[in-house]
Amino acid sequence: MRRLRSIIIWCFVLLISIALSLFWDIGGLHDTLTRTILWQVRVPKVAEAMLAGMGLTLAGQLFQILLNNPLADSFTLGLASGATFGSGLAVAVGVSFIFIPIFSMTSSLLTLVLVLLLTRLITYGHPNRILILAGIMIGALFNAFLYIVVILNETKTSNIVNYMFGGFSQAEYTKVSYIGVVLILGITMVRLLLPQLKLLQLDDRHAISLGLKVKRVTYLTLIIASIITAVIVAYVGIIGFIGMVVPQLIRRFYTQSSLGFQIVLNLLVGGSVMVLADWLGTTVIYPVQIPASIILALFSIPVLFYLMIVSERSNRYRV
Repeated sequence: MRRLRSIIIWCFVLLISIALSLFWDIGGLHDTLTRTILWQVRVPKVAEAMLAGMGLTLAGQLFQILLNNPLADSFTLGLASGATFGSGLAVAVGVSFIFIPIFSMTSSLLTLVLVLLLTRLITYGHPNRILILAGIMIGALFNAFLYIVVILNETKTSNIVNYMFGGFSQAEYTKVSYIGVVLILGITMVRLLLPQLKLLQLDDRHAISLGLKVKRVTYLTLIIASIITAVIVAYVGIIGFIGMVVPQLIRRFYTQSSLGFQIVLNLLVGGSVMVLADWLGTTVIYPVQIPASIILALFSIPVLFYLMIVSERSNRYRV
């Protein structure tokens, strides 16, 4: 009963956030200009924000499940920086708009491989602390490469700086459709892998004893999460924290709930939070628009501090 109530509440929150973003201070719908703004600007913007929030939150949850680390997401693993470098390089060499996500996905997957290899070389395993540090270092390296690309191609890549502060001001129906297709395929794949992911939450010894091919499931899920991240970053830029904070909060408040329920709730909460962040960024100091990534950082960092304090107190209590 509690699960159903939670789903209904967050569906309602998502609908309210969409309604606010679409109709806030828009005027009468009988006016032609108002209808044009609604359908050509606000609808794709809200749809892109909702899909990006869902995708990044789902990817963050998958990373945290696989790596058993609450700090794991596309931002801390360097995947977002790698995807941004791929997008910037594609723009610099004059690649068609349609193929930019391919560069983004390739660069993101390359980043993932580098992070895993670096971790293995250092520790002969995958300790959580080293993995996150490796991701931060590789991400910083790709940011440096991106800066060099921008310097060498200023006329073509001046707008790449916007990727560093992700937002939805350039939303279009074409971008929405690409993100939507990738997200639907990703969710479908996760749904098919759900029984294996449940076993993966056990320790490796128990999972293997139950017939799970741990490495295959792990790498396949990492690829799915990385592709979702790469496509979103290719079109909206880097948006951090949402994939780290939302799954942690849901896991904390719904510890006994099934993984499938947590995935559904992550999608709803992630979509709602991103749409609300975009709406706040548009309205707080209108007409200046603050990117959604900045709004999320302002709210997420205090939440992360709260989670760290609560976790530390919980550990002391156990001791």
